[in-house]
Amino acid sequence: MIENKTKNLILLTNIFPYGSIEPYLETEVKYYEAFFDYIYVCSLQVRRKDLESCRELPSNKFRVLSILKASNFVYLLNAILVLGDKNLYHELNKLYREHRLNFKNTVQLFVYLSRANYEARKIRNWLKSEGVLPGQGEGALYAYRFEYQPYIGLILKQALPNYVTLARGHGFDLYEFRRGGYIPLREYLLDNLDYTVMIANNGINYLSEKYPGYTSKVVLSRLGTTDYGLGPVPKPNDPIRIVSCSGIIDLKRIELIVEALALIKDAEIVWDHYGDGPKRSIVEALANRKLGQTIHYKFHGNIDNASLMKIYSKVPYHVFINVSTSEGVPVSIMEALSFGIPTIATDVGGTNEIVFDQRNGLLLPADFELKQLVKYIMEIYQDTLSSKCKFRHEARKTWAENYSADVNYPYFISKFMTLA
Repeated sequence: MIENKTKNLILLTNIFPYGSIEPYLETEVKYYEAFFDYIYVCSLQVRRKDLESCRELPSNKFRVLSILKASNFVYLLNAILVLGDKNLYHELNKLYREHRLNFKNTVQLFVYLSRANYEARKIRNWLKSEGVLPGQGEGALYAYRFEYQPYIGLILKQALPNYVTLARGHGFDLYEFRRGGYIPLREYLLDNLDYTVMIANNGINYLSEKYPGYTSKVVLSRLGTTDYGLGPVPKPNDPIRIVSCSGIIDLKRIELIVEALALIKDAEIVWDHYGDGPKRSIVEALANRKLGQTIHYKFHGNIDNASLMKIYSKVPYHVFINVSTSEGVPVSIMEALSFGIPTIATDVGGTNEIVFDQRNGLLLPADFELKQLVKYIMEIYQDTLSSKCKFRHEARKTWAENYSADVNYPYFISKFMTLA
């Protein structure tokens, strides 16, 4: 049992440290120990298959609670129990006033509150067994996603009054237009959290325009990646080496990379894609049909972050490509830039806060033409052949000035995880 006057961090995640999602947290958690006595990781919505793999945490200061995704019956039962939650009625009234009260949004609201209340009870019991509750100490309740997880934090706050509450907003958990136009209880969270932390100015602008009354509590704190040093510079006679790293899903449009590479007939290309997803077989079949003998490609599937960083440190890639339809600020681009790999990316979300056109890479419009991507690949390739290597120099410089984990995470923790 832990003495209840320690300074603790209660971290609400989706599955992490189990499975492979939320890879960015693997870096961030390394900085917690310098600021907290114990870190309680509440791993939410875990499937049994996720428990088959668990990422190593930095030390025995970390405690982990896995909460399995419950059956529909359990959530239905909890939906009945949330009839006693006053925020249900406040939100229903708000939806009615905004002419957004319909069956779909009502179901979303019930699911949101059902999950939050069910998981909050599990966490509360666990924290009691760990000696954190009842507690007079201080610390932080930190939700790594800006969906229902911060609501859990606010429920727990009732028993932990000296804890600061905050949530990070990324992309899918932030932009309501990506979720059918509605994510429940946005204004309630913005009003009651101490901080809502954005990873990009684009996110701040989005919330400020949509909810202008809460701008003072919406803050910027960028993610960051570890410094593994510069990667090797390609040699003049090397093939054009291209790398991409993402899920193979509709949003990422990996098939457009295939279509663009199919237009290159007079150069040898080596393309590596890291990441997996439901469209992998479709995209691979397209590559098999379209890419000729001078285009060498491999879909590597999912790979752990440490292994990927070793590859970046050894393989002389010319360019990293991201052609998503929507983004926050992609950590995959941060990682590439840290090795000095220039980036070609679509100008969506917060991407233009990390890829500066004609400096560390090239920006495409969201609805770009394939021949434009081909032109940009060749432009960066030619720059690599020059003595200046402008793009590579600026890539590393951008990362060092804005996205170093050694700078960003200690600042974030010291600035936003303590009550003034």
